[in-house]
Amino acid sequence: MSQDAVRIKGNAPVMKVHVIYAHPLEDSFNAALHTLCVSTLQAAGHEVDDLDLYREGFDPVLSAQDRIEYHDTAINQRRVAGYVRRLQSADALVLCHPVWNFGWPAILKGYLDRVFLPDVSFRLVDGKLSPGFTNIRKVMTVTTYGSPRHRAFILGDPPRKNGTRFLRAVMNRRVGVDYLALYNMNNTTPASREAFKTRVAKALRRL
Repeated sequence: MSQDAVRIKGNAPVMKVHVIYAHPLEDSFNAALHTLCVSTLQAAGHEVDDLDLYREGFDPVLSAQDRIEYHDTAINQRRVAGYVRRLQSADALVLCHPVWNFGWPAILKGYLDRVFLPDVSFRLVDGKLSPGFTNIRKVMTVTTYGSPRHRAFILGDPPRKNGTRFLRAVMNRRVGVDYLALYNMNNTTPASREAFKTRVAKALRRL
């Protein structure tokens, strides 16, 4: 774990947590979840590096030049170097986003396409893949679905697999993974949404 993570507050390690948020509306429930994530982590004493992809105007398009340079590890980071450094300096990663069309929002998918590069999120040595983000030991996803869980299950729930299996594969081999999802958003109530927020806050406090 990085030097940030070995600082101690009480009995708990203090970590540098990179929060990545993807939703365009400031009055959405996802915006409330994002605020909850940041405030809860800060209250726990963690250092939070908060990335709001929409507010920052992140360009999610993998251009032709990006694709040409993708496998050239000498230059493939040059247009996203700042984003790479933020990931490489983090001890934990929290993704906060909705699920749209059973996938990540396009801006988040584009972020992963452009930033999770060879020699960044993974390394290929003698034909064998190894994880790149060995510094990251905790990963959490906080998300919402418009559909009920049984429908997501029938379709294989690809966002859950991405948020657990895929992210686990590129992080520290002992990474702890949490996936917190509120399904069937169209039929939630104020009480069920508050209950989910309570669940999220509890999970963040024990991150």
